[in-house]
Amino acid sequence: MSFQLNSFTLWYESLTKESLADISKFYDGDVYFKDPFNEFRSIDKLGLIFSDMFLNLDNPQFVFIDTISDSDQIFITWDFIFKLKGKEYKIHGSSHLKVNQNQLVFYHRDYWDVGEELLLKLPLIKSLYSILRNKLSHQ
Repeated sequence: MSFQLNSFTLWYESLTKESLADISKFYDGDVYFKDPFNEFRSIDKLGLIFSDMFLNLDNPQFVFIDTISDSDQIFITWDFIFKLKGKEYKIHGSSHLKVNQNQLVFYHRDYWDVGEELLLKLPLIKSLYSILRNKLSHQ
């Protein structure tokens, strides 16, 4: 038996509050998760991250772009698209996954640039960054 990558990506791309109940089909109970804001070990906490996503964001969805995999590791690039207060946002990132002998993800590490993908969308921070960038760039 091998990890069902197609089922996993389909689950993510069609994720809803209701389908979140299927998280244990893909993740180990003691999964390690890390992203720019969180670091923990627990499938329940991972489920809470997704529950909060549905509470705080409108129409959140994942779109997978590229996938590289071998027998026990997967690297995926993705876009996370959502609306917040009527404005659409897109975060581009990637995930490194490791699969255990039970064919469940036991390690999930997300990589994305908080500055470029989130902070620079805020006008004040974007202005300050532009000033600093102009001073430091080689022109």
